[in-house]
Amino acid sequence: MNKLSYQPLGFVLKFDPPIIGLLYHPIENKKVNKKKKKCYAIHLNNLIFLVEPEDIVEALFNEHQEFLDPDVVKPQQVYKLVLRLVAYRDHQLRNMQEMGEDMGDGYYEEEEEEMPAPQPKGKGAKAQAQQRRTNDNNRSF
Repeated sequence: MNKLSYQPLGFVLKFDPPIIGLLYHPIENKKVNKKKKKCYAIHLNNLIFLVEPEDIVEALFNEHQEFLDPDVVKPQQVYKLVLRLVAYRDHQLRNMQEMGEDMGDGYYEEEEEEMPAPQPKGKGAKAQAQQRRTNDNNRSF
């Protein structure tokens, strides 16, 4: 697409997986078709793991030149969207690390639980119900 083949409307974000969507009206026969709205999806995939948001924005503008033209879409707009996605990624990574630490603590220090004594086989339903009532009556609260 060249610069004049769409009219941008705005952006949408999807956080997981990280996607930036550019909403636009297509331009057909030199006229904006306001009846049609389209979304150009930009999948960030591994770009989201680059350290600097500026590097992510630069890579996006290089890879998606037909839609992310600096004369049509301001790099600052995309930068703000990338910052939101990076903040979400960092939040998710912190949560995963905290969960890993919690799981790691209990994994090695877990005590063995006592197995309940096996029930004698062959007891009928009445005998099992009586046993449950006896166990319930013997509990102290």
